[in-house]
Amino acid sequence: MSEGGYRVRLARPEEAPALGAIERAAAARFAAIGLERIAQGRPTSEPEYLEAIGGGRLWVVEEAGGAIAGLAIADILDGEGFLAEISVRPEHGGRRLATHMIDAVAAWAAAQGCASLRLTTFTDVPWNRPYYERLGFVVLDEAEAGPQLRSVRERERARGVDSHGPRVCMARKIGR
Repeated sequence: MSEGGYRVRLARPEEAPALGAIERAAAARFAAIGLERIAQGRPTSEPEYLEAIGGGRLWVVEEAGGAIAGLAIADILDGEGFLAEISVRPEHGGRRLATHMIDAVAAWAAAQGCASLRLTTFTDVPWNRPYYERLGFVVLDEAEAGPQLRSVRERERARGVDSHGPRVCMARKIGR
């Protein structure tokens, strides 16, 4: 993607210190719908960013001038792609930047031999489940999820994330 003055690319280690601010800015939207605790949650840590960068699993979308507008972190869980994090600065909203990053993650996961891209999300937040459904994701019954994805959901529940509203696993076919 290189339209509208933006491009998606793999992140560089020197960018790790600035990425938490992007996650915090994107999460601030949750406060407007009564999910203040989510809005104030801890972003991914710098060591976690560096690990993902080192593994070729962290993408950024940057403006023509080089400023980073968003980020996406992926992994492989149960042999399938997993979108662990996606954040776009609110002032860059409405430009399909998240969609382009998700497409980059899906292409990466397909190149790893994955048949689907999976994620966990809130069901009732407009820019969560409804957004992903528009991108072709469908709800995946947790019983169908592998042990690693179920473990992600268990950790979310243990951290109290589910107390803010129902969450689901979702999947989109991407390869094979």
